[in-house]
Amino acid sequence: MSEEQIKRKPGRPKGTGSVQTMQQILRTAAFLFMDQGFEKVSLEGVAQSCGITKASVYYYFNNKSILFTECLQFVLKMAYDNTAAFLLVDGTLKERLLNVAVRHMKNAHVEFETMMREASSGLSVEQIASIRASEQALHVLIGSEFKKAIDEGEIASNDPMLLAHLFTAMLTVKNRKEIINSEKTVEQAASEIVELLWAGLEPRKY
Repeated sequence: MSEEQIKRKPGRPKGTGSVQTMQQILRTAAFLFMDQGFEKVSLEGVAQSCGITKASVYYYFNNKSILFTECLQFVLKMAYDNTAAFLLVDGTLKERLLNVAVRHMKNAHVEFETMMREASSGLSVEQIASIRASEQALHVLIGSEFKKAIDEGEIASNDPMLLAHLFTAMLTVKNRKEIINSEKTVEQAASEIVELLWAGLEPRKY
């Protein structure tokens, strides 16, 4: 949505009508959804957290399912960009995976699949498909680096997309207090996860 389109829209509430306001709503709502899950978040609660009126939220997002979908797209785009920033750099794949793992695990939120199951009954088929497409883009990014490492002989031959999904699934332990606690930091847990994964990836020596 462009600045010009926002300004032209009739009936906008006072104090809204800017890209900045829309982005503030997205950031705030994304945090609330990721922190509390789909059911516990309301448009009124988002408005209160943003310090704006409920009508201002409705100006940009007609209902919670639209807001949720836009928020997930927003979060997944940030996850993609952050992952790319740590993954598409020089260094061994193992080093880069560790950096991605630490970054991801420091953002402790509601587990993605749990949140999607909770929200699915309130989303359209098209909305679910759009979220899944953004999620798949992240796995394709990670999978491409696994494939490159396989082609270069850095790791043993495996299904790159399976490895990508396995890697991201392992990182969901970030929400487990029995794993991440006063005795084990995120960095330590991330290192152990990558070491476990790497043990099955090292090229076999005959």
